[in-house]
Amino acid sequence: MTPSPAERVRLLGELGGPKLLYPRVPPPPQEVRVRRRWLGGQRHSKGRDASAIAHHYDVSNTFYEWVLGPSMAYTCACYPDEDATLEEAQAYKHELVARKLALRPGMRLLDVGCGWGGMVRHAAREHGVKALGVTLSAQQASWAQQAIAAEGLSGLAEVRHLDYRDVPETEFDAVSSIGLTEHIGKAQLPAYFAFLLGKLKPGGRLLNHCITRPDNSAPARRAGGFINRYVFPDGELEGPGHLVSVMNGAGFEIRHEENLREHYARTLAAWCANLDAHWDEAVAEVGQGTARVWRLYMAGSRLGFDRNVVELHQILGVRLDADGRSRMPLRPDWESAPAPVAG
Repeated sequence: MTPSPAERVRLLGELGGPKLLYPRVPPPPQEVRVRRRWLGGQRHSKGRDASAIAHHYDVSNTFYEWVLGPSMAYTCACYPDEDATLEEAQAYKHELVARKLALRPGMRLLDVGCGWGGMVRHAAREHGVKALGVTLSAQQASWAQQAIAAEGLSGLAEVRHLDYRDVPETEFDAVSSIGLTEHIGKAQLPAYFAFLLGKLKPGGRLLNHCITRPDNSAPARRAGGFINRYVFPDGELEGPGHLVSVMNGAGFEIRHEENLREHYARTLAAWCANLDAHWDEAVAEVGQGTARVWRLYMAGSRLGFDRNVVELHQILGVRLDADGRSRMPLRPDWESAPAPVAG
C-alpha cells in the first residue's frame, strides 16, 4: 500500500528529516559566514568590521608580499605612461595623493585604512610630513611598523592597529582615505565623512580614493555574491555621484574628481602576474583553496574594471575656513612636476 503524503512526512520526520536523504555539504573554509554569530554584531559595528577586515587582510603578510610586490600597496596604482612598472605606478599614485593634498614639511596627515603603511611612509619620506595611519588588521600594523623602523622614519611615521573611529587626535592638515570607503557601508557614509571633516583644520583637504559602481541602480551589496562570501564580507559600493553628494552634505566643498578605472585593470593584471609567478610558494603558504579564491577574484575584478562594471574614483574635498575660503590654487597644480620613481 502506497503511504499517503501525510504518512510520508511522518516517516521522514522519524528518519531524521530531509537532512538524512540530502545531507548538507558544508561550505568551504574560505567562505566567511557573515551572520552575527560568525562575525560578531550588527553589520559595520566595530567588532564585526574588525572580523571582516581580518578575514581578508590577515591572510599572510608573506602571501601579500608575493602578490603586491615591494610597495605592499593593495589599492589601485596610477600609471604615468604605458611602460611604467607596477612599482613605478604605485609610487606615482602615492605622490599624486600627496600633491592633491598639498603636503609640505611639518604638516600632519591622517591616513585611515592605511594598509601596510605605503602612503604614511611616502608622506614622511618624500614630504617630511608627520603621518599617522590606522588599520583594523593586526598583521598590517605589525608589518608597517617594522617597515617604518627599517626606513628610519619612526620620528615622523606611525601605524596603529586601531579603528579609525577611535583616533583621538584632531587638527590634521590632511586626511587620505585610500581603499577604506568600500568597507564603511552606505548607511554609515554621512557619519564617516562628518567624522573625517571634524579631524581637519580649516583649509584641510580630504582625498577619498575608492572603488565605485557606474550607477546606483544595482544594490550596494550582494550578500550572496562571490566577493561578499569569500573576499570582502560586508563590502558595499556606491556610485561616484552619491559619494560626492554625501561628502558635500557632510560639509566638504568638492574641488576635483577623476576616474582611474583603466589603471585598476592594469594594477590587477600585475597582481595576477605576481601571484602566478609565485604560485607554488603561495599555495604552500596559504593553501590551494585560498590561493585559488584570490586568483579568481583578482582576474574577475580586472575584467570588471575593463568592462566598466566597477570603477575607481578619487574625490578631493576641502574644509572651508570661517571666511568661506578654500585655500586652493586657482587651477589644479598636482601634476605640474614629475612624481618620484620607485626606488
